[in-house]
Amino acid sequence: MGYDPVFLGERHEVPLPVLLGKTAEDALENGRVYDFTHFSIVMNKRRKFAVYSAACVDKSRFVNIPRTNRLWHLDDRIGAMNQVGPEYYAQNDYDKGHLTRRRDVCWGERHEAEKANRDSFCYANIVLQHHNFNTGVWNCLEDWILNRMESEKKLIVFTGPIFREDDEEYCGVQGQPGCQVKIPFGFWKSVFFVDGQHRLKSLSFLIRQSPERFNDACEYRRLQTYQVPLTTITRETELLFKHTLYEANPLYFWPYRLAAAGCLVTPERHLITQPADIIMDRE
Repeated sequence: MGYDPVFLGERHEVPLPVLLGKTAEDALENGRVYDFTHFSIVMNKRRKFAVYSAACVDKSRFVNIPRTNRLWHLDDRIGAMNQVGPEYYAQNDYDKGHLTRRRDVCWGERHEAEKANRDSFCYANIVLQHHNFNTGVWNCLEDWILNRMESEKKLIVFTGPIFREDDEEYCGVQGQPGCQVKIPFGFWKSVFFVDGQHRLKSLSFLIRQSPERFNDACEYRRLQTYQVPLTTITRETELLFKHTLYEANPLYFWPYRLAAAGCLVTPERHLITQPADIIMDRE
């Protein structure tokens, strides 16, 4: 079974977002949802990466499935021509960066967790991420989130790339220019959960992947992760969520200090450098 919008309970439904504008135009098969075990994906036919991956995570039922790199595969339903394949990840500094994390979907009965583990190695769930990015801030982010949410056992996690028209083209070591495969500008993640007072809550994060920074180790250490309102995710991705989900974000009612200062195009954001920096409530 793929993504379940009532995974957090009937009273806390989290529907898949509506695709708008260019995102809707570029969606494969008019935004068809491809179901995997415990997660679902919508694909971008032009970029050949996922628009987003949406996962259901049950921490109370995690199963320890050893990782193996022999499971990489293309999804037949999506088609090889609509996925960025292994040749783009060979002999370079780019990792096969999971959108939905492998560990997050390895839960349930043993056979179920094993199937989810294999599903997570589908190229549809993978995106070009520089090695330093993938093993650094991106790898830490969800660990930080889980560190702050020890008591919440069930989570819904949306993850996706942020695309720009001027993203750098990358055609692999042996490829010829004009392949139309481009390195995403950045990535976003939104987490939904029910807190101890039975309230639906959400946290959203934005990280820029800037290729020129990776040549300098000191610059890399200054890569920044921001906690943002869900409205910022919509602005960056053209994904429209159910209106009540915006209110569940702790930054929703924060005053737009940057806007008030005249920088109207700059979204409100909160810098994250450690787990304790994550804002869980408005109070």
